[in-house]
Amino acid sequence: MPIHFQFRRTFAQSVRHFLHSRRGNIAALTALLIVPLAALLGMATEGGSWFLITRAMQNAADSAVIAAATNGGNATSGTDYVNEGKAIASSYGFVNGSNNATVTVPAPAKYASVTSCAAANCYQVKITKTVPLYLIELAGFNGNTALGATRGQQLSAVALATLKTVSAPFCLTALGTGNALRANGVPHSNVACNIQSNGDADCNGHDLTSGWSDSVGNANSCGTKQHKGVSTIGDPYSSLASNIPANPCAGNYSFVPAKKNDPALSGANKWSANSLPASPICGDYQLQNDITLSSGGTLYIENGNLDLNGHTLKTNANVGLTIVLTGTNSGSYSHVITGGGTLDISSPTSGTWSGMAIYQDPNVAAQSMTYTGNSPTWNISGIVYLPKTDFTAKGAVNKSANGFSCFTLVVNTILVSGTGDLFYTNAQSQCAQQGASSPTNQAYVVGALVR
Repeated sequence: MPIHFQFRRTFAQSVRHFLHSRRGNIAALTALLIVPLAALLGMATEGGSWFLITRAMQNAADSAVIAAATNGGNATSGTDYVNEGKAIASSYGFVNGSNNATVTVPAPAKYASVTSCAAANCYQVKITKTVPLYLIELAGFNGNTALGATRGQQLSAVALATLKTVSAPFCLTALGTGNALRANGVPHSNVACNIQSNGDADCNGHDLTSGWSDSVGNANSCGTKQHKGVSTIGDPYSSLASNIPANPCAGNYSFVPAKKNDPALSGANKWSANSLPASPICGDYQLQNDITLSSGGTLYIENGNLDLNGHTLKTNANVGLTIVLTGTNSGSYSHVITGGGTLDISSPTSGTWSGMAIYQDPNVAAQSMTYTGNSPTWNISGIVYLPKTDFTAKGAVNKSANGFSCFTLVVNTILVSGTGDLFYTNAQSQCAQQGASSPTNQAYVVGALVR
């Protein structure tokens, strides 16, 4: 056989053997597919990384906008909410101007495209971060922004928040206007409840409360947290006046003599029994000795004061007393608590006068009263409602020996001076057990995410 035929046959056999051989196929295929494989790997790893980064950014934006809204909603002025929002974002690792991240907290605004933000301003936090492109460029993806001399992908997360009002009970309410709530030289305060004024709230010295101080007018250091310009506060207990019985006195009243030649106090106006009188008292009611009530009820005093006369009026355990100071709208009469001694009473915990320890008829004339802390001493559990009284407080009020930890005061105006500790610690911690429904109002606002 000629040699060239033999060569051709050998070559054909070699080609057939090569084509049927599987050795080395993977290497060849890998060489052919290395680029698309790298592109797919880039899409998987970088895409997953972007998802995790975006999720972290969204968590940071959500937390930051809640903090910004809460700060801005409770602040009286300024732009601290911007710093607050950026600080929270920073705690999540997104620092404005660092590592290709930007955190923006614009001024509150309306957003017509978002239902919750169309009518009222919303707070916004936006976080952006540019990440470099790696293997994903092999798939032809060029990103959406430049990152220095290379291409990058900008990721973003946006969060919006509205303001949600949180109402809370208030232990002190001044219903008057002008300088309705004042404190002078208060050295310190154990008050942890909220206070409010229909006028200004002006405190010199230390804060009157560590809680919220709300005022319709100006605010000056009455609370460690305060609002001014709140809505006018309504009288929370005026409707209870409809439960006061008709005046039976027909203009005949007996009063504690103020001068030597004044008429003596009548026997019906002297209190010596450990029980309540069956009918309203016409004029002053004066204790002749210590009184301890073993059964409760309501004491009605028409156009007169309750004069403790240096004695103690006390309610036993599980006994509730409401003192109602009522009468005509005349400046000739006063309707307050007088005399030395101690008033140690607990309000009823149920019924018409539930939670009410002292109730001054809102229809009487304007009054004034100074409480010094020992003339008399007040140990009271419940609500003291003196809406027509300009009240000066120079001493502390403690809880009743047989009552719960609950004290709420409503006055026309109040001036606190001297010791400053007007309310006992945790003055409202047990008002539910006392049967007392304290006035509520806006205490603060919190940011609420818009979804």
